[in-house]
Amino acid sequence: MLRNIFTSALLAAMLLVLIAGNIQAQTLANANVGASATVLTALTITKNTDVAFGNISQTTGGVVYLDPKGLGTSAYVGTTAVVGTLTIAGANSQSIRLTWPATLSLSDGATHTMTYTLKVNGLDANTQASSTTLLLTSGYYNATTSAGGGFYLWVGGDLGTLSSQATGAYTGTANFTVEYN
Repeated sequence: MLRNIFTSALLAAMLLVLIAGNIQAQTLANANVGASATVLTALTITKNTDVAFGNISQTTGGVVYLDPKGLGTSAYVGTTAVVGTLTIAGANSQSIRLTWPATLSLSDGATHTMTYTLKVNGLDANTQASSTTLLLTSGYYNATTSAGGGFYLWVGGDLGTLSSQATGAYTGTANFTVEYN
């Protein structure tokens, strides 16, 4: 009888070892994850010209508007008005993300300011008249560089209607950024 108890205990212990091993085998799984990276040519963004509305009257009769496409500038900008231009260079035919401020406060260096609302056009070719309006979505705009790696921006916009705006030279700086998507 002692032999039967010992045999039964041994069989029970072996059964527990088998069950425990089986449970462990069922909960163990493996997977491999690959890793890769593509290193692209460094992106550059170069300012070619600043935005200049020229000499304007402090009491304009309408919206002071500078067309980034170069076609519909208002009569209220000065004769020396210039659209801002930027050139982006990077890897060929790559998706990029652009950001810029929607508005900018221009200051005379004292206490007077005015709001400049930016309007930006862009194209993967240096053809201003063919450029399209770029609208920020969630704070950025997605574009694709040309087969040669370029993308071009033209910056205009408006100052609204000036109503007894204090005289002086108003300036401000808009920060444009670019990164690969």
